[in-house]
Amino acid sequence: MSSDLSAVFFGVEIPETLLAAEMQNHTAASMKESRQMAGRALAAKAVLLARGEAIDLKPEQELNENGQQETLEEAMMREVLNAEVEPAPLDPVAVRKIYDDQPNGFSTPPLLEASHILIAPRENDETSWQAAEAQAHEVLALLQEKPGKFFSLARTVSGCPSSSDGGSLGQLRPGDVLAVIWDALLTLEPEQIANAPVKTEHGWHIVKLDHRVDGRRLPFEHVEGHIRSQLEMRAWTLAAAQYVDRLLRANAENAPTLAISSLGELDRESAGVGRIHMVLGDIFSQPEKALSVLDEDCLAILQGAAKAQNASPETVLGLAIPAFLNEADDEAWTKVISCLRESEAPLKDSLAVIVKRQFPKESKPSRVLDIGHRQSATPPAGKCHDHCC
Repeated sequence: MSSDLSAVFFGVEIPETLLAAEMQNHTAASMKESRQMAGRALAAKAVLLARGEAIDLKPEQELNENGQQETLEEAMMREVLNAEVEPAPLDPVAVRKIYDDQPNGFSTPPLLEASHILIAPRENDETSWQAAEAQAHEVLALLQEKPGKFFSLARTVSGCPSSSDGGSLGQLRPGDVLAVIWDALLTLEPEQIANAPVKTEHGWHIVKLDHRVDGRRLPFEHVEGHIRSQLEMRAWTLAAAQYVDRLLRANAENAPTLAISSLGELDRESAGVGRIHMVLGDIFSQPEKALSVLDEDCLAILQGAAKAQNASPETVLGLAIPAFLNEADDEAWTKVISCLRESEAPLKDSLAVIVKRQFPKESKPSRVLDIGHRQSATPPAGKCHDHCC
């Protein structure tokens, strides 16, 4: 695919190469859906950058959450949203309702004391992992009969340094152990051993909950600020999405005047956007000139429309061109820009797109269907069906 090819999304011309790169950031059920998502994201970038220029913002680049300096385009988009997005004020009743609707939430995490026995594979291959699993099940079966042997078995068979303490992991908070082990411990009662070994990257773990102190529910006053900030973030995100949607809809209502370069920057000198007005500009007010360059097929379509409307071809074309400007969708503009970029006769070919879109051919009934319809009629006298002798 040529790097010159481009498509239009929400009235923004976007190079195909940039679309292909952006599609990698959008997982979807189909390539078409991924392409639509990428096109929307890049069009949103264009309208935000253009809006920043329109209101004369001078953004300062800041460090992002990863400690990297944002690009000038990222800074501009951030400043536009900060300047123009105003979320709805929070309702105090809604804040309190979040707290009241979650009676088991907003609590301190539980404090667990636990032990484990690690059966690690000798090598990192399938045979060693299977052997370790079999050994873990043997040890677990023994413990189910004699749970009091946990301490001594941990000291003799566990592959973890905690074996010297009988497998004790001490007091644990969320994040102190791997999530799968923590989740397994949460299902146990004190002194209970899990009924199946837990697999991690280190091997097979036989886990035992020694003691548990449940968390306590925090007072509303302690969590009100957290709830409020979460709701404010949600409200701002919604308001920002609605704001971008309005910019995109407004931009899509006009002929493309925005473009993004293959580097992802706003491109005011795009060949596609610029040539729409350079090549077609004079024709909009000179339908006679446009008529003279049409090919035979388009001229025949136009003459047929003129006859049906009892008007001259020049008049019909003169009305069709501005109608196209007001009604064309992104697919139609993509075809026009493609003609203006790549055709050896850009005016002729782009006018062909306009004529064929404004005057689509009427579909005629299929003769096959017509024949089928006649065949389903009442058979001639003397025949009960088609296979009658």
